[in-house]
Amino acid sequence: MIKIVDTKKVFPLRRAVLRKNMPNESHEFSGDYDGNTFHLGYYENDEIIGIVSIIKNGKIAQLRGMAVAEAQQGKGIGKQLVLEAEIILKKENFSRIWMNARENAVPFYEKLGYKIEGELFVINPIGFHYLMSKEFN
Repeated sequence: MIKIVDTKKVFPLRRAVLRKNMPNESHEFSGDYDGNTFHLGYYENDEIIGIVSIIKNGKIAQLRGMAVAEAQQGKGIGKQLVLEAEIILKKENFSRIWMNARENAVPFYEKLGYKIEGELFVINPIGFHYLMSKEFN
């Protein structure tokens, strides 16, 4: 089940998946507590096993902090989270969504219709990323 969750509920998975082996890196992102931000959690047996954060700015949204528990990856949970976020944004007449996608996540987002914009770049200390986006009709 996917539902909107409190900001602090996304931090444990962010820390475990996105900041693994980086104990000194923050798992809190700018915009996390803004009124224009929402966080989705994928629940299984009352436990959050997938998360995504969406920051709204005008009619464009940014996807951030997408993570699925390592033992649950490859089961379509991430896809369901992204599609649910898109449904919410489309209902609110958003025109576009974008993200800085880790290089190894690019094929996942391409399967969901996202396109690479520009060249590979580095976000220290995380690694290589591409700007990716998707237009809503």
